[in-house]
Amino acid sequence: MKKLLKSLLFGLAGFLFFQTSPIFASETINSFYSIIEINQDTSLTITEQIQYTTTDNRHGIYRYIPTTYNKGGQVERLPIYDVAVSDDQGNPIPFTRSSDGRFLTLKIGDPDTTFSGEKNYVITYTVERGINQFENHNELFWDITGEGWQIPIQKSSATVISQFAELQELACYSGPIGSDDGQCNFELGKNQATFTYLDQISYGDNMTIVVRLPKESQLQFPTQTELFFLWLKHNWPIVLLPVPVLVMFLWWYKKGRDFEFISQNVFDMDASKPARLRPVQFNAREPMVYEPLKDITPGESGALLDERVDIQDIVAEILELARKKKLKISVTEKKVLFSITRDYEFTKLSENMAGLSNVQAYLFTELFKTGDVVQLSKLKGTFYLTIDAAKGKLESALVEKKAYTDKPMKVRALGLVIFIILLAGVFWVLSVTVLPLGIVWPVFLLVLQFPVGMLLGYNLPQKTAVGTNLCLQARGLRATINRGAWREKIKEKHLFIEEVLPFAVSLGVVKQLAKDMEELQIKPPEYISTAHLATWTVADFVSGFSTEVGNSLAYNPNSSSSSGGSGFSGGSSGGGGGGGGGGSW
Repeated sequence: MKKLLKSLLFGLAGFLFFQTSPIFASETINSFYSIIEINQDTSLTITEQIQYTTTDNRHGIYRYIPTTYNKGGQVERLPIYDVAVSDDQGNPIPFTRSSDGRFLTLKIGDPDTTFSGEKNYVITYTVERGINQFENHNELFWDITGEGWQIPIQKSSATVISQFAELQELACYSGPIGSDDGQCNFELGKNQATFTYLDQISYGDNMTIVVRLPKESQLQFPTQTELFFLWLKHNWPIVLLPVPVLVMFLWWYKKGRDFEFISQNVFDMDASKPARLRPVQFNAREPMVYEPLKDITPGESGALLDERVDIQDIVAEILELARKKKLKISVTEKKVLFSITRDYEFTKLSENMAGLSNVQAYLFTELFKTGDVVQLSKLKGTFYLTIDAAKGKLESALVEKKAYTDKPMKVRALGLVIFIILLAGVFWVLSVTVLPLGIVWPVFLLVLQFPVGMLLGYNLPQKTAVGTNLCLQARGLRATINRGAWREKIKEKHLFIEEVLPFAVSLGVVKQLAKDMEELQIKPPEYISTAHLATWTVADFVSGFSTEVGNSLAYNPNSSSSSGGSGFSGGSSGGGGGGGGGGSW
């Protein structure tokens, strides 16, 4: 019984011993003491006394300190200089320093020597502009230990010394970042303040102090001019923000604005007459044009009007082939069960290609490559490559006629590519400078300028003075057709309709023309056969032809698979200057 009781007592004593004895880590910082002296030029001379103990063999420790901060959504850099490391007896300790743009890293110790046990490190450095300015006070807002220590810190303390400004008010925050455990104590004197935190600081914890200074003092802050140039120096990546859209605007302003003749006569086609760049704020004249244009084809007029070649411009050229009696267009209807299907048939009328433009001759050859009669349904899914080539030929024709200074698609594509490259370049600079600091608003501004830059890039194609007048004539003809004004102005209505129908298709007013034809009871031109129409009216046919033919000819069967606030306004550790962390090696 006595043996059993003795065993129980020893077991209880052992249990209590292991429960109350500390579990020693392989390394620890017994004390982290920081002395911060406020200098007259608002720099800070900081001395950190670190008592380090390890049971392993180590070369030394490393200490990293922030040099770049997010101050109210802007970049602020506080350079660190006059760095020195010694032991508590003043003997120098070797160290190397490196910087990644955000942190200064000190690797302290001899790479050829290791030690175990206790070692004291004294790190001294100076930080520029460590005092923040506010409307009614100045302030030291500083992280003492920093939240990045991989070694537990058993005790943390700090002393602030100020010979050039009275210390008026103190605050101290401690514990996990973003919180405050209320365990940091402080004491205020006239020119000195002390702060003490006795709980352990682990990775993710911090000790932050705040000292309020009067607005009137002997401190000498940088002037507004100096601060402005410092801001430019620190925030140069943000200054790059408007560069992409500014480059595009200047490009458009110098090389994208259209030329115009000094003469106000929109029918003047003499390229040798004096011309100038259009003003930025320009109200274009819109003349009334009562007859088809003679200097350009229907497709070219549509391409000039909206500065791009689309499928309706190509359909207009096919209609022009029919008007020139090179081919005939027939429409047929066929009843299939409970629905009616329509098809179009193109019939070759002549082998003579005299009087045809390059685009028209190319389309004519490609349409009848397999025979003298071809159905639209047979061309669907096979003609789209011809359409793409015809668009390129139409654009080249406008350049050859001196309507553009260069090919619109080429200039537009180059402009858009350069704009996107500029955007990507600025974004990359932001991603390695300000985004790591949590400053994201410049990215939103970069995104907002995207549509502006794209619009400028799209409008880079530059018309010559001749091209400007041709475009104004096309606008005038479109307005005439759209308003129906030709009814009273033109007596030869049938001839007018025959010539103007291809232009109406390319200028986008064919529905209005079809409506006018129906009201005036004008039949389609002779080059279009509607003898087999049963369900469509003439207006339906005229307005629907360009859409159906365009969709069928352009159909591609393969396309569908495809921090800067005040420390007194907060209430948690972190957010001040200084801080950082460290470890051992």
